[in-house]
Amino acid sequence: MESAAENGRKGHIISYDLHIHSNISDGTFSPYEIIDQSLKKGLKGISITDHDDIDHNHIDEAAREKGLKYIYGMEFSTDTNNLHIIGYNLDIENLRLKEYIDFQKNEREKALRKMCKKTVECGIPIQFKELKKFNTRSLGRPHMAAIMMEKGYVENFYEAFSKYLRNDKSVFVDYEKYHFLEIIDIILESNGTPILAHPGMLRDDVFQSIFKNALKRGLAGLEAYYPRHSIRQTKTLIEIAKKNGLVITGGSDFHGETKPDIKIGDAGISEEEFEKFANRMGLES
Repeated sequence: MESAAENGRKGHIISYDLHIHSNISDGTFSPYEIIDQSLKKGLKGISITDHDDIDHNHIDEAAREKGLKYIYGMEFSTDTNNLHIIGYNLDIENLRLKEYIDFQKNEREKALRKMCKKTVECGIPIQFKELKKFNTRSLGRPHMAAIMMEKGYVENFYEAFSKYLRNDKSVFVDYEKYHFLEIIDIILESNGTPILAHPGMLRDDVFQSIFKNALKRGLAGLEAYYPRHSIRQTKTLIEIAKKNGLVITGGSDFHGETKPDIKIGDAGISEEEFEKFANRMGLES
């Protein structure tokens, strides 16, 4: 099946990749490495949308200094499987947003402690204190994978996730998350723009059950361009977006070595689509 990324290259030039993960969450490249790779790809702009966290280290300034547009973004987890909401152009100093990030950080840490206990049961023991050597405020599964590689349990990140750390594998432990409508409220309160991420990955019945309520709550757009969307899914999502006055976004969902088949710029939006997106957020395109 031909992907949206392949379709995108035939139909329009991808200038903006608005769904990228760094090592702030479960990616393996730093924000600065992502900026450099995006420039090499010839992109005009990006958004690093880490899971439930935002890098505050003036990444936007680093991008702009190199001529790359940068939109603050974050991918919010929800309590529904595969249902994620991306918030763009967030006020990162908003109190409710900070409370959400702190809550999710604590929940992740509790889950990681339980995962470390499960590694003992699986014969690949890792202690939580070993993860603390990574000087980051947002510990996650990639850090567990790095320890597994150091100890010789696995050869690479992909093996660590495919054998142990993926959602359906033996070491994984889930944690408490917010309802999607509350997520939309937080994004709007943070002066952000809420977008339904990779809707084609949802079962049709789940999409239909949440879409109407999300729209009423203030959903602003759909991520139509996504590497694992089929051409038909992409076209359908664009039609739904236009019918409901929503903006169209897109991105690769790049994670680095944990998803080695996905590269920066594999999906995204054109200059024209970005102008509409920027106008919706009240930004200069």
